[in-house]
Amino acid sequence: MIKGIIFDAYGTLINTGGGSVQAAQRILEKNKKDINAKIFYKKWKYYHKYHEDSLKYFAVEEDIFLMDLILLYQEYEINGNPENDVKIMLDTLGKRTAFPETNVVLNALRPNYQLFIGSNSDDIPLHTDIERNGIEVNKVFTSESLKVYKPKKEFYLFILDEIKMRPYEVLFVGDSLTDDVSGPAALGIKTIWLNYNNSTYDQNDYKPLYEINNLNQLLEIPF
Repeated sequence: MIKGIIFDAYGTLINTGGGSVQAAQRILEKNKKDINAKIFYKKWKYYHKYHEDSLKYFAVEEDIFLMDLILLYQEYEINGNPENDVKIMLDTLGKRTAFPETNVVLNALRPNYQLFIGSNSDDIPLHTDIERNGIEVNKVFTSESLKVYKPKKEFYLFILDEIKMRPYEVLFVGDSLTDDVSGPAALGIKTIWLNYNNSTYDQNDYKPLYEINNLNQLLEIPF
């Protein structure tokens, strides 16, 4: 019997929009570099995930953003000041808007389930976005508060211990096959993949219990 639902935040409940790509564009323009901002930001995300997965110590996302940009400046031979320029990207955090259906779905689920958020994010930006968008859940867990990033097993185990539930008693809902499907599924947590972009997964991936294309479809699933 499902007692609790853990949601990813960004890309699942909260729309990341195009703010990050726009910030990347401003950084490139500041340094007079004619580089496609989408490609630049895609590589930034690659380095960010690499750092989250490989660092031998925990670092908050704000610090990782700077590590990412230093590597990007080396790769693209940008002779700028990453310590100053990273502020352009950091300024976009905490200013995201929830998807229109987010609170409708949460309100419908709340009478029957405990609701939680489990997000790779720093505390302040996420809590700012949650409060501004009127998102109500029982508890919020961030990588900063847990001192570990998804998809490391400790992330999910810490949450389960805190909410006093067993893996088979919760669902994990999110848009990342790695962080929100494979990570929790490896521990026996049922997962629902929110596939906004109609992406595909290969045979080596953990398959979600259900795949949906809109958060509203969560209300049609018999848990």
